[in-house]
Amino acid sequence: MSDPYFIKLHLSKFAAKDDLEHLQLMKNVCLGSIPEIHMESCDVSSLFHSLQIETFLFDFENMPGYHLVGSCNGLHCGVSEIPEGYRVCFWNKATRVISRESPTLSFSLGIGRRKMFGFGYDPPSDKYKVVAIAMTMLSLDVFEKTEMKVYGAGDSSWRNLKGFPVLWTLPKVGGVYLSGTLNWVVIKGKETIHSEIVIIYVDLEKETCRSLFLPDDFCFFDTNIGVFRDSLCVWQDSNTHLGLWQLRKFGDDKSWIQFINFSYLHLNIRPYEEKSMILPLCMSNNGDFFMLKFTRNADDEYQTILYNQRDGKSQVSVVPSGSFRTLLWPNLKIFTESVVIPY
Repeated sequence: MSDPYFIKLHLSKFAAKDDLEHLQLMKNVCLGSIPEIHMESCDVSSLFHSLQIETFLFDFENMPGYHLVGSCNGLHCGVSEIPEGYRVCFWNKATRVISRESPTLSFSLGIGRRKMFGFGYDPPSDKYKVVAIAMTMLSLDVFEKTEMKVYGAGDSSWRNLKGFPVLWTLPKVGGVYLSGTLNWVVIKGKETIHSEIVIIYVDLEKETCRSLFLPDDFCFFDTNIGVFRDSLCVWQDSNTHLGLWQLRKFGDDKSWIQFINFSYLHLNIRPYEEKSMILPLCMSNNGDFFMLKFTRNADDEYQTILYNQRDGKSQVSVVPSGSFRTLLWPNLKIFTESVVIPY
């Protein structure tokens, strides 16, 4: 189980599977001040049949306040806020193995701070790394200071990232991992008139940060980012249509193409009668597109949707009350179990 060749072989075989049977969802569950990380997870395929929730309770002795911020190759990353700053740890849900806590992460002192994290894998060094972004307000009359730092499993300290831009606002969700990079949609610039909406990506090997332009006419507040079919994608939900664009060649922002554009009517959604939100999660090679739908009504209804873009047919299932319905969209993670060691 600890042999590096076996671990990578096991991971590659599961990653090559083109179905929903081996995928799982995980999310945070708030337990107040209880010093445990409490996760709920379930098989994606069970959402279309009889929902069977596995409640995963991981006890962190003397390590209170950890919450999920990222998943990669079956490993999960948790962050805890302490008086001196922040600490992270990695763990494997399948093997129940947990890493040691990281050294303390600290940022510039100020009167207020916003923060965001991303978690991914650096193949050349064979290390799992977490990137932290912080915007600290130094005083009431000074612009917020942007800082980005990186930590690799087993490292003795956090390091400053090179080449990061000044940000106007933080990303809405944690960094999206793709092939040794972490990606966020942000607004960069110090002033509104000089700001622009871009994707910033961190190269985990070089520990540098660069920018990519989005497709034309994309609005920051409606833009989401994810990875489908091993490509970086962005999408906008207009409440009548969902349009998804694919970056055909990573690093080349001239290679955006519209990948999917379908009407809500194909999903049996009445856009002018109900307020719904769609969260795409994964796509198989045969065209099955797995999404979650939340409708804000008296029952706050959650549904799963399996949409096939080839024939335009969709399979819709209601998530039963009292089970996996307290979905927290920003921290919902989809992952494949592995035997990767978190250190």
